[in-house]
Amino acid sequence: MLKKILLVLTFIVLVLSRFIYLDRFPVGISHDELEYILSAKSYFSSGTDLSGFSFPSSIFQTNTLGSISFLPALILSPYYGLIPLNQFTARLPYIIINFLTAFVFYLLVKKLFQNKNFALFSSIIFLANPWSFYLSRTASDTAFALLFYLLGINFILDKSPKKLFLSFLFFILGFFSYHGAKPILIPLVLVCLFYSKIHIKPKLLFLSSIVAIFSLYFLGSRFFANSASQTRSQEILFINQNLIGQTVNTDRQSSLESPLKNIFINKLTISLEMFSQKYFSAFSPDVLFISGDSSGTYRFGRHGLFYLVDFVFIIFGLISLFKKYPHQAKFLSLLILISPITTAISTVGTSTINRSFLLFPILIIFSSFGIYSLNKFLSFLVFVSFAGFLYFYFFQFPIIGQENYFFSQRIIANYISRNNTNNLVVVDSEPREVFLEASFYSPKNKVENTIFTSTCPKNFDSKTTYIIKSSICDPKINNIKSINEEQFGGPLYFIINDFLCSSYLSPKYLRFHLIKDYLLEKMQTSNFCQTWIKSI
Repeated sequence: MLKKILLVLTFIVLVLSRFIYLDRFPVGISHDELEYILSAKSYFSSGTDLSGFSFPSSIFQTNTLGSISFLPALILSPYYGLIPLNQFTARLPYIIINFLTAFVFYLLVKKLFQNKNFALFSSIIFLANPWSFYLSRTASDTAFALLFYLLGINFILDKSPKKLFLSFLFFILGFFSYHGAKPILIPLVLVCLFYSKIHIKPKLLFLSSIVAIFSLYFLGSRFFANSASQTRSQEILFINQNLIGQTVNTDRQSSLESPLKNIFINKLTISLEMFSQKYFSAFSPDVLFISGDSSGTYRFGRHGLFYLVDFVFIIFGLISLFKKYPHQAKFLSLLILISPITTAISTVGTSTINRSFLLFPILIIFSSFGIYSLNKFLSFLVFVSFAGFLYFYFFQFPIIGQENYFFSQRIIANYISRNNTNNLVVVDSEPREVFLEASFYSPKNKVENTIFTSTCPKNFDSKTTYIIKSSICDPKINNIKSINEEQFGGPLYFIINDFLCSSYLSPKYLRFHLIKDYLLEKMQTSNFCQTWIKSI
Protein backbone atom coordinates (compact mmCIF):
# COMPACT_ATOMS: atom_id res chain seq x y z
CA MET A 1 0.00 0.00 0.00
CA LEU A 2 2.82 2.39 0.90
CA LYS A 3 4.52 1.70 -2.44
CA LYS A 4 1.33 2.59 -4.32
CA ILE A 5 0.97 5.83 -2.36
CA LEU A 6 4.59 6.77 -3.10
CA LEU A 7 4.08 5.89 -6.77
CA VAL A 8 1.00 8.10 -7.04
CA LEU A 9 2.72 10.97 -5.23
CA THR A 10 5.73 10.66 -7.54
CA PHE A 11 3.56 10.87 -10.64
CA ILE A 12 1.69 13.86 -9.21
CA VAL A 13 4.96 15.71 -8.57
CA LEU A 14 6.32 14.88 -12.02
CA VAL A 15 3.08 15.95 -13.70
CA LEU A 16 2.57 19.16 -11.74
CA SER A 17 6.19 20.22 -12.20
CA ARG A 18 5.46 20.58 -15.92
CA PHE A 19 2.91 23.31 -15.22
CA ILE A 20 4.81 25.34 -12.61
CA TYR A 21 5.38 28.90 -13.87
CA LEU A 22 4.71 27.84 -17.44
CA ASP A 23 3.61 31.42 -18.13
CA ARG A 24 7.09 32.76 -17.35
CA PHE A 25 9.72 30.00 -17.73
CA PRO A 26 11.41 29.62 -20.14
CA VAL A 27 11.65 33.40 -19.99
CA GLY A 28 10.66 33.98 -23.61
CA ILE A 29 9.76 32.39 -26.92
CA SER A 30 12.60 31.43 -29.24
CA HIS A 31 12.44 32.35 -32.92
CA ASP A 32 12.03 28.70 -33.96
CA GLU A 33 9.08 28.34 -31.58
CA LEU A 34 7.48 31.48 -33.02
CA GLU A 35 7.56 30.05 -36.53
CA TYR A 36 5.53 26.99 -35.47
CA ILE A 37 3.12 28.80 -33.19
CA LEU A 38 2.33 31.67 -35.55
CA SER A 39 2.28 29.39 -38.62
CA ALA A 40 -0.33 27.27 -36.83
CA LYS A 41 -2.41 30.37 -36.14
CA SER A 42 -1.94 31.50 -39.75
CA TYR A 43 -3.13 28.11 -41.06
CA PHE A 44 -6.32 28.56 -39.05
CA SER A 45 -6.99 32.16 -40.04
CA SER A 46 -5.82 32.25 -43.67
CA GLY A 47 -5.06 28.65 -44.69
CA THR A 48 -1.34 29.27 -45.17
CA ASP A 49 1.81 29.05 -43.09
CA LEU A 50 3.58 32.17 -41.89
CA SER A 51 5.31 32.62 -45.26
CA GLY A 52 2.10 32.37 -47.28
CA PHE A 53 2.22 28.77 -48.56
CA SER A 54 -0.94 26.70 -48.18
CA PHE A 55 -1.31 22.97 -47.65
CA PRO A 56 -0.55 20.71 -49.55
CA SER A 57 2.12 22.80 -51.32
CA SER A 58 3.58 23.60 -47.88
CA ILE A 59 4.59 19.94 -47.68
CA PHE A 60 7.35 20.84 -50.10
CA GLN A 61 7.88 24.60 -49.96
CA THR A 62 8.04 27.37 -47.38
CA ASN A 63 9.86 30.61 -46.71
CA THR A 64 9.62 30.35 -42.94
CA LEU A 65 12.73 30.73 -40.80
CA GLY A 66 14.60 27.42 -40.90
CA SER A 67 12.15 26.05 -43.48
CA ILE A 68 9.92 24.51 -40.81
CA SER A 69 7.99 21.27 -41.26
CA PHE A 70 4.33 21.80 -41.99
CA LEU A 71 2.78 18.99 -39.91
CA PRO A 72 3.11 20.24 -36.29
CA ALA A 73 1.73 23.65 -37.25
CA LEU A 74 -1.13 22.05 -39.19
CA ILE A 75 -2.04 19.70 -36.33
CA LEU A 76 -2.10 22.53 -33.77
CA SER A 77 -3.78 25.11 -36.00
CA PRO A 78 -7.32 24.63 -34.54
CA TYR A 79 -5.96 25.02 -31.02
CA TYR A 80 -3.79 28.08 -31.64
CA GLY A 81 -6.45 29.58 -33.88
CA LEU A 82 -9.15 29.53 -31.19
CA ILE A 83 -7.27 30.52 -28.04
CA PRO A 84 -5.48 33.75 -27.08
CA LEU A 85 -1.74 33.36 -27.35
CA ASN A 86 0.57 33.65 -24.39
CA GLN A 87 3.45 31.62 -23.04
CA PHE A 88 1.18 29.30 -21.06
CA THR A 89 -1.26 28.51 -23.87
CA ALA A 90 1.52 28.25 -26.47
CA ARG A 91 3.43 25.59 -24.55
CA LEU A 92 0.52 23.68 -23.03
CA PRO A 93 0.13 21.26 -26.01
CA TYR A 94 3.75 20.20 -25.63
CA ILE A 95 3.19 19.14 -22.04
CA ILE A 96 0.35 16.93 -23.26
CA ILE A 97 2.59 15.53 -26.03
CA ASN A 98 5.24 14.80 -23.40
CA PHE A 99 2.75 12.82 -21.30
CA LEU A 100 1.60 10.90 -24.38
CA THR A 101 5.22 10.15 -25.25
CA ALA A 102 5.86 8.85 -21.72
CA PHE A 103 2.85 6.54 -22.08
CA VAL A 104 3.99 5.24 -25.49
CA PHE A 105 7.46 4.78 -24.02
CA TYR A 106 5.86 2.68 -21.24
CA LEU A 107 4.12 0.48 -23.84
CA LEU A 108 7.33 0.06 -25.81
CA VAL A 109 9.40 -0.97 -22.77
CA LYS A 110 6.69 -3.38 -21.65
CA LYS A 111 6.64 -4.94 -25.12
CA LEU A 112 10.43 -5.26 -25.25
CA PHE A 113 10.92 -6.80 -21.81
CA GLN A 114 7.50 -8.27 -20.97
CA ASN A 115 7.79 -6.62 -17.56
CA LYS A 116 5.06 -4.20 -16.54
CA ASN A 117 6.82 -3.07 -13.36
CA PHE A 118 10.03 -2.21 -15.19
CA ALA A 119 8.06 -0.40 -17.89
CA LEU A 120 6.29 1.70 -15.25
CA PHE A 121 9.59 2.40 -13.50
CA SER A 122 11.19 3.45 -16.80
CA SER A 123 8.33 5.85 -17.59
CA ILE A 124 8.86 7.53 -14.20
CA ILE A 125 12.58 7.95 -14.93
CA PHE A 126 11.55 9.27 -18.37
CA LEU A 127 9.41 12.02 -16.80
CA ALA A 128 12.10 12.90 -14.25
CA ASN A 129 14.74 13.48 -16.92
CA PRO A 130 15.99 17.01 -17.87
CA TRP A 131 15.83 16.26 -21.61
CA SER A 132 12.18 15.23 -21.20
CA PHE A 133 11.46 18.32 -19.10
CA TYR A 134 12.95 20.53 -21.80
CA LEU A 135 10.79 18.94 -24.52
CA SER A 136 7.66 19.35 -22.39
CA ARG A 137 8.12 23.13 -22.09
CA THR A 138 9.41 24.01 -25.54
CA ALA A 139 7.24 24.45 -28.64
CA SER A 140 9.46 22.17 -30.69
CA ASP A 141 8.79 19.97 -33.70
CA THR A 142 11.16 17.45 -32.10
CA ALA A 143 8.44 16.48 -29.61
CA PHE A 144 6.13 15.39 -32.45
CA ALA A 145 8.86 13.40 -34.20
CA LEU A 146 9.79 11.57 -31.01
CA LEU A 147 6.17 10.65 -30.26
CA PHE A 148 5.44 9.43 -33.78
CA TYR A 149 8.68 7.46 -34.15
CA LEU A 150 8.17 5.73 -30.80
CA LEU A 151 4.65 4.81 -31.93
CA GLY A 152 6.09 3.50 -35.20
CA ILE A 153 8.64 1.36 -33.34
CA ASN A 154 5.98 0.12 -30.94
CA PHE A 155 3.66 -1.13 -33.68
CA ILE A 156 6.34 -2.58 -35.94
CA LEU A 157 7.44 -4.85 -33.09
CA ASP A 158 4.02 -6.50 -32.94
CA LYS A 159 3.92 -9.96 -34.44
CA SER A 160 0.71 -9.19 -36.31
CA PRO A 161 1.25 -7.92 -39.89
CA LYS A 162 -1.98 -5.93 -39.49
CA LYS A 163 -0.19 -3.53 -37.13
CA LEU A 164 2.30 -2.71 -39.88
CA PHE A 165 -0.09 -0.16 -41.38
CA LEU A 166 -0.18 1.76 -38.10
CA SER A 167 3.58 1.60 -37.88
CA PHE A 168 3.88 2.86 -41.45
CA LEU A 169 1.47 5.70 -40.70
CA PHE A 170 3.36 6.89 -37.62
CA PHE A 171 6.78 6.62 -39.25
CA ILE A 172 5.53 8.82 -42.08
CA LEU A 173 4.01 11.29 -39.63
CA GLY A 174 7.35 11.43 -37.82
CA PHE A 175 9.12 11.93 -41.13
CA PHE A 176 6.97 14.96 -41.94
CA SER A 177 7.09 16.38 -38.41
CA TYR A 178 10.72 17.39 -38.29
CA HIS A 179 13.44 17.78 -40.91
CA GLY A 180 15.92 16.29 -38.43
CA ALA A 181 13.84 13.10 -38.39
CA LYS A 182 14.13 12.53 -42.13
CA PRO A 183 17.74 11.25 -42.38
CA ILE A 184 17.22 8.50 -39.81
CA LEU A 185 13.91 7.16 -41.16
CA ILE A 186 15.30 4.41 -43.42
CA PRO A 187 18.07 3.30 -40.99
CA LEU A 188 15.47 3.23 -38.19
CA VAL A 189 13.06 1.13 -40.24
CA LEU A 190 15.84 -1.27 -41.26
CA VAL A 191 16.85 -1.82 -37.64
CA CYS A 192 13.24 -2.37 -36.57
CA LEU A 193 12.51 -4.79 -39.42
CA PHE A 194 15.68 -6.72 -38.64
CA TYR A 195 14.53 -7.11 -35.04
CA SER A 196 10.86 -7.74 -35.90
CA LYS A 197 9.55 -11.32 -36.13
CA ILE A 198 7.18 -10.56 -39.02
CA HIS A 199 7.55 -12.69 -42.17
CA ILE A 200 9.89 -11.58 -44.92
CA LYS A 201 7.25 -10.61 -47.51
CA PRO A 202 5.43 -8.05 -45.30
CA LYS A 203 8.85 -6.72 -44.27
CA LEU A 204 9.90 -6.16 -47.88
CA LEU A 205 6.59 -4.52 -48.72
CA PHE A 206 6.88 -2.25 -45.68
CA LEU A 207 10.45 -1.25 -46.48
CA SER A 208 9.71 -0.60 -50.16
CA SER A 209 6.74 1.59 -49.17
CA ILE A 210 8.90 3.63 -46.78
CA VAL A 211 11.62 4.04 -49.41
CA ALA A 212 8.97 5.07 -51.96
CA ILE A 213 7.58 7.83 -49.72
CA PHE A 214 11.10 8.96 -48.86
CA SER A 215 12.10 9.11 -52.53
CA LEU A 216 8.87 10.72 -53.75
CA TYR A 217 9.23 13.51 -51.22
CA PHE A 218 12.71 14.48 -52.34
CA LEU A 219 11.95 13.97 -56.02
CA GLY A 220 8.74 15.97 -55.71
CA SER A 221 10.60 18.80 -53.99
CA ARG A 222 12.52 19.42 -57.21
CA PHE A 223 9.33 20.68 -58.88
CA PHE A 224 8.71 23.38 -56.25
CA ALA A 225 10.56 26.63 -55.91
CA ASN A 226 11.71 27.41 -52.35
CA SER A 227 11.27 23.77 -51.39
CA ALA A 228 12.51 22.90 -47.93
CA SER A 229 14.71 20.08 -49.22
CA GLN A 230 16.44 22.37 -51.72
CA THR A 231 16.81 25.19 -49.20
CA ARG A 232 18.31 22.90 -46.58
CA SER A 233 20.28 20.63 -48.90
CA GLN A 234 23.39 22.76 -48.44
CA GLU A 235 23.12 22.07 -44.71
CA ILE A 236 23.91 18.40 -45.39
CA LEU A 237 27.60 17.65 -45.07
CA PHE A 238 28.07 15.33 -48.05
CA ILE A 239 26.11 17.63 -50.38
CA ASN A 240 27.83 20.89 -49.44
CA GLN A 241 30.90 20.45 -51.64
CA ASN A 242 31.86 24.13 -51.29
CA LEU A 243 32.32 23.77 -47.54
CA ILE A 244 34.27 20.54 -47.91
CA GLY A 245 36.40 21.99 -50.70
CA GLN A 246 37.25 25.09 -48.66
CA THR A 247 38.22 22.92 -45.70
CA VAL A 248 40.41 20.74 -47.89
CA ASN A 249 42.21 23.80 -49.28
CA THR A 250 42.70 25.27 -45.81
CA ASP A 251 44.09 22.01 -44.43
CA ARG A 252 46.43 21.57 -47.40
CA GLN A 253 47.73 25.12 -46.97
CA SER A 254 48.37 24.33 -43.30
CA SER A 255 50.47 21.29 -44.16
CA LEU A 256 54.13 20.97 -45.18
CA GLU A 257 54.73 20.01 -48.78
CA SER A 258 54.66 16.26 -49.30
CA PRO A 259 53.66 13.83 -52.07
CA LEU A 260 51.30 12.27 -49.50
CA LYS A 261 49.34 15.49 -48.99
CA ASN A 262 46.59 14.68 -51.49
CA ILE A 263 46.28 11.15 -50.16
CA PHE A 264 45.68 12.15 -46.55
CA ILE A 265 43.90 15.46 -47.18
CA ASN A 266 41.05 15.18 -49.67
CA LYS A 267 37.27 15.51 -49.76
CA LEU A 268 36.73 11.96 -48.55
CA THR A 269 39.02 12.19 -45.53
CA ILE A 270 37.75 15.64 -44.59
CA SER A 271 34.11 14.54 -44.92
CA LEU A 272 34.70 11.51 -42.71
CA GLU A 273 36.57 13.64 -40.18
CA MET A 274 33.79 16.25 -39.96
CA PHE A 275 31.14 13.53 -39.80
CA SER A 276 32.97 11.71 -37.00
CA GLN A 277 33.53 14.86 -34.95
CA LYS A 278 29.83 15.70 -34.93
CA TYR A 279 28.69 12.11 -34.60
CA PHE A 280 30.67 11.49 -31.42
CA SER A 281 29.74 14.91 -30.03
CA ALA A 282 26.29 13.44 -29.35
CA PHE A 283 27.91 11.07 -26.85
CA SER A 284 30.00 13.80 -25.23
CA PRO A 285 29.93 13.59 -21.40
CA ASP A 286 29.86 17.39 -21.36
CA VAL A 287 26.66 17.44 -23.42
CA LEU A 288 24.97 14.53 -21.67
CA PHE A 289 25.99 15.10 -18.05
CA ILE A 290 27.61 18.51 -17.50
CA SER A 291 26.53 21.48 -19.63
CA GLY A 292 23.85 20.31 -22.05
CA ASP A 293 23.59 20.90 -25.78
CA SER A 294 26.57 22.48 -27.49
CA SER A 295 24.32 24.85 -29.47
CA GLY A 296 23.96 28.15 -27.62
CA THR A 297 20.23 28.34 -28.37
CA TYR A 298 19.49 25.08 -26.55
CA ARG A 299 22.34 24.96 -24.05
CA PHE A 300 21.65 24.72 -20.31
CA GLY A 301 25.18 25.84 -19.50
CA ARG A 302 25.32 24.39 -16.01
CA HIS A 303 23.36 21.19 -16.35
CA GLY A 304 23.46 18.18 -18.64
CA LEU A 305 20.66 16.47 -20.53
CA PHE A 306 20.98 13.69 -17.95
CA TYR A 307 22.05 13.67 -14.31
CA LEU A 308 25.58 12.90 -13.21
CA VAL A 309 24.32 9.74 -11.45
CA ASP A 310 22.92 8.57 -14.79
CA PHE A 311 26.47 8.10 -16.04
CA VAL A 312 26.93 5.11 -13.72
CA PHE A 313 23.40 3.80 -14.21
CA ILE A 314 23.65 3.92 -18.02
CA ILE A 315 26.93 1.99 -18.11
CA PHE A 316 25.76 -0.60 -15.60
CA GLY A 317 22.37 -0.86 -17.31
CA LEU A 318 23.96 -1.49 -20.71
CA ILE A 319 26.22 -4.24 -19.31
CA SER A 320 23.32 -5.82 -17.41
CA LEU A 321 21.05 -5.73 -20.46
CA PHE A 322 23.59 -7.61 -22.57
CA LYS A 323 23.79 -10.26 -19.87
CA LYS A 324 20.06 -10.70 -19.25
CA TYR A 325 18.42 -9.52 -22.49
CA PRO A 326 21.11 -9.79 -25.22
CA HIS A 327 18.60 -9.66 -28.10
CA GLN A 328 16.92 -6.49 -26.83
CA ALA A 329 20.30 -4.96 -25.91
CA LYS A 330 21.57 -5.42 -29.48
CA PHE A 331 18.40 -3.84 -30.87
CA LEU A 332 18.65 -0.82 -28.56
CA SER A 333 22.37 -0.48 -29.26
CA LEU A 334 21.68 -0.31 -33.00
CA LEU A 335 19.11 2.44 -32.33
CA ILE A 336 21.76 4.27 -30.30
CA LEU A 337 24.20 4.06 -33.21
CA ILE A 338 21.80 5.57 -35.77
CA SER A 339 20.44 8.30 -33.47
CA PRO A 340 23.23 10.89 -34.03
CA ILE A 341 23.14 10.65 -37.85
CA THR A 342 21.27 13.94 -38.28
CA THR A 343 23.66 15.69 -35.90
CA ALA A 344 26.62 14.24 -37.80
CA ILE A 345 25.55 15.25 -41.32
CA SER A 346 24.43 18.80 -40.49
CA THR A 347 26.75 21.66 -41.36
CA VAL A 348 24.76 24.16 -39.27
CA GLY A 349 26.09 24.03 -35.73
CA THR A 350 26.05 20.94 -33.59
CA SER A 351 22.81 20.10 -31.81
CA THR A 352 22.14 16.93 -29.86
CA ILE A 353 19.01 17.87 -27.93
CA ASN A 354 16.92 18.08 -31.12
CA ARG A 355 18.76 16.32 -33.94
CA SER A 356 19.71 13.26 -31.88
CA PHE A 357 16.31 13.06 -30.18
CA LEU A 358 16.06 9.25 -30.49
CA LEU A 359 19.13 8.94 -28.27
CA PHE A 360 17.11 10.18 -25.30
CA PRO A 361 14.56 7.34 -24.77
CA ILE A 362 17.16 4.61 -25.39
CA LEU A 363 19.55 6.03 -22.80
CA ILE A 364 16.58 6.26 -20.40
CA ILE A 365 16.06 2.51 -20.82
CA PHE A 366 19.74 1.85 -20.06
CA SER A 367 19.67 4.12 -17.01
CA SER A 368 16.41 2.65 -15.73
CA PHE A 369 17.67 -0.89 -16.12
CA GLY A 370 20.87 0.05 -14.31
CA ILE A 371 18.89 1.29 -11.30
CA TYR A 372 16.43 -1.61 -11.52
CA SER A 373 19.27 -4.16 -11.54
CA LEU A 374 21.28 -2.58 -8.73
CA ASN A 375 18.55 -1.51 -6.34
CA LYS A 376 15.31 0.31 -7.11
CA PHE A 377 15.80 2.42 -3.99
CA LEU A 378 18.74 4.07 -5.76
CA SER A 379 16.10 5.91 -7.76
CA PHE A 380 16.00 8.37 -4.86
CA LEU A 381 19.29 9.72 -6.29
CA VAL A 382 17.44 10.53 -9.51
CA PHE A 383 14.70 12.36 -7.63
CA VAL A 384 17.21 14.30 -5.53
CA SER A 385 18.87 15.24 -8.82
CA PHE A 386 15.45 16.17 -10.23
CA ALA A 387 14.87 18.53 -7.32
CA GLY A 388 18.27 20.10 -8.00
CA PHE A 389 17.38 20.44 -11.67
CA LEU A 390 14.11 22.19 -10.82
CA TYR A 391 16.03 24.70 -8.72
CA PHE A 392 18.45 25.25 -11.60
CA TYR A 393 15.63 25.56 -14.14
CA PHE A 394 13.48 28.01 -12.18
CA PHE A 395 16.11 30.05 -10.34
CA GLN A 396 19.35 29.96 -12.35
CA PHE A 397 18.45 29.21 -15.96
CA PRO A 398 16.20 32.32 -16.28
CA ILE A 399 19.37 34.42 -15.94
CA ILE A 400 21.94 32.08 -17.51
CA GLY A 401 19.70 31.32 -20.50
CA GLN A 402 18.02 34.71 -20.80
CA GLU A 403 18.87 35.28 -24.44
CA ASN A 404 18.43 31.61 -25.40
CA TYR A 405 14.77 32.57 -25.48
CA PHE A 406 15.23 36.21 -26.53
CA PHE A 407 13.96 37.66 -23.28
CA SER A 408 15.14 41.15 -24.27
CA GLN A 409 12.79 40.97 -27.25
CA ARG A 410 9.97 40.00 -24.91
CA ILE A 411 10.71 43.21 -23.01
CA ILE A 412 10.62 45.14 -26.29
CA ALA A 413 7.30 43.49 -27.18
CA ASN A 414 5.83 44.56 -23.86
CA TYR A 415 7.21 48.07 -24.29
CA ILE A 416 5.52 48.28 -27.69
CA SER A 417 2.19 46.90 -26.45
CA ARG A 418 2.13 49.52 -23.65
CA ASN A 419 2.90 52.33 -26.09
CA ASN A 420 -0.50 53.68 -27.15
CA THR A 421 0.26 56.88 -29.08
CA ASN A 422 3.94 57.51 -29.82
CA ASN A 423 5.68 56.26 -32.94
CA LEU A 424 8.35 53.61 -32.44
CA VAL A 425 11.32 52.46 -34.51
CA VAL A 426 13.01 49.18 -33.61
CA VAL A 427 16.47 48.59 -35.08
CA ASP A 428 17.69 44.99 -35.03
CA SER A 429 19.73 42.67 -37.25
CA GLU A 430 16.64 40.42 -37.46
CA PRO A 431 13.73 42.89 -37.70
CA ARG A 432 11.26 40.23 -38.86
CA GLU A 433 11.85 38.11 -35.77
CA VAL A 434 11.45 41.08 -33.40
CA PHE A 435 8.20 41.92 -35.20
CA LEU A 436 6.97 38.35 -34.68
CA GLU A 437 7.92 38.54 -30.99
CA ALA A 438 5.93 41.77 -30.69
CA SER A 439 2.98 40.19 -32.51
CA PHE A 440 3.01 37.15 -30.24
CA TYR A 441 2.97 39.15 -27.01
CA SER A 442 0.51 41.76 -28.23
CA PRO A 443 -2.98 41.21 -26.69
CA LYS A 444 -4.53 41.13 -30.17
CA ASN A 445 -1.43 39.78 -31.96
CA LYS A 446 -1.22 43.09 -33.82
CA VAL A 447 1.53 45.71 -33.76
CA GLU A 448 0.73 49.35 -34.40
CA ASN A 449 2.73 52.59 -34.74
CA THR A 450 6.00 50.65 -34.98
CA ILE A 451 8.61 50.29 -37.73
CA PHE A 452 11.07 47.38 -37.66
CA THR A 453 14.32 47.85 -39.56
CA SER A 454 17.95 46.73 -39.68
CA THR A 455 19.22 50.18 -40.72
CA CYS A 456 20.66 52.56 -38.13
CA PRO A 457 18.95 55.97 -38.25
CA LYS A 458 21.08 58.92 -39.28
CA ASN A 459 18.92 61.38 -37.40
CA PHE A 460 16.53 61.05 -34.48
CA ASP A 461 13.06 62.55 -34.52
CA SER A 462 12.37 63.99 -31.07
CA LYS A 463 8.77 62.72 -31.14
CA THR A 464 9.72 59.13 -32.01
CA THR A 465 11.02 56.46 -29.63
CA TYR A 466 13.95 54.41 -30.95
CA ILE A 467 14.91 50.97 -29.61
CA ILE A 468 18.30 50.07 -31.08
CA LYS A 469 20.32 46.89 -30.68
CA SER A 470 23.62 47.89 -29.13
CA SER A 471 25.69 45.58 -31.34
CA ILE A 472 24.41 47.26 -34.51
CA CYS A 473 24.98 50.93 -33.82
CA ASP A 474 25.91 53.22 -30.96
CA PRO A 475 23.75 56.37 -31.00
CA LYS A 476 26.24 58.28 -28.77
CA ILE A 477 23.48 60.38 -27.25
CA ASN A 478 23.10 61.44 -23.65
CA ASN A 479 20.09 60.68 -21.46
CA ILE A 480 19.20 57.34 -23.02
CA LYS A 481 17.90 54.18 -21.38
CA SER A 482 18.59 50.53 -22.04
CA ILE A 483 17.40 46.96 -21.85
CA ASN A 484 20.17 44.95 -20.26
CA GLU A 485 21.56 41.44 -20.27
CA GLU A 486 20.88 40.16 -16.76
CA GLN A 487 23.87 37.95 -16.08
CA PHE A 488 26.58 40.46 -16.94
CA GLY A 489 24.61 43.71 -16.91
CA GLY A 490 25.61 45.11 -20.30
CA PRO A 491 23.08 46.91 -22.52
CA LEU A 492 21.49 44.79 -25.24
CA TYR A 493 19.26 47.57 -26.58
CA PHE A 494 19.36 51.35 -26.25
CA ILE A 495 16.12 53.32 -25.87
CA ILE A 496 16.16 56.89 -27.22
CA ASN A 497 13.34 59.33 -26.48
CA ASP A 498 11.66 57.15 -23.89
CA PHE A 499 8.16 58.49 -23.28
CA LEU A 500 6.61 55.39 -21.74
CA CYS A 501 8.86 55.24 -18.67
CA SER A 502 9.91 58.89 -18.46
CA SER A 503 7.68 59.59 -15.47
CA TYR A 504 9.07 56.66 -13.46
CA LEU A 505 12.43 56.49 -11.77
CA SER A 506 14.45 53.82 -13.58
CA PRO A 507 17.37 52.49 -11.52
CA LYS A 508 20.87 52.16 -12.93
CA TYR A 509 21.31 48.64 -11.61
CA LEU A 510 18.73 45.93 -12.17
CA ARG A 511 19.65 42.74 -10.35
CA PHE A 512 18.16 40.10 -8.09
CA HIS A 513 14.77 39.77 -9.70
CA LEU A 514 11.95 37.70 -8.28
CA ILE A 515 9.87 35.06 -10.03
CA LYS A 516 6.89 37.42 -10.16
CA ASP A 517 8.94 39.88 -12.21
CA TYR A 518 8.96 37.49 -15.16
CA LEU A 519 5.21 37.71 -15.74
CA LEU A 520 5.75 40.89 -17.74
CA GLU A 521 2.36 40.99 -19.41
CA LYS A 522 0.53 41.30 -16.08
CA MET A 523 2.80 43.97 -14.57
CA GLN A 524 1.71 47.55 -14.02
CA THR A 525 3.57 49.94 -16.34
CA SER A 526 5.30 51.56 -13.39
CA ASN A 527 6.62 48.20 -12.18
CA PHE A 528 7.57 47.16 -15.70
CA CYS A 529 9.61 50.32 -16.25
CA GLN A 530 11.29 50.24 -12.85
CA THR A 531 12.14 46.56 -13.17
CA TRP A 532 13.26 46.11 -16.77
CA ILE A 533 14.23 49.54 -18.14
CA LYS A 534 17.57 50.92 -17.00
CA SER A 535 18.89 54.48 -16.93
CA ILE A 536 22.37 54.94 -18.38
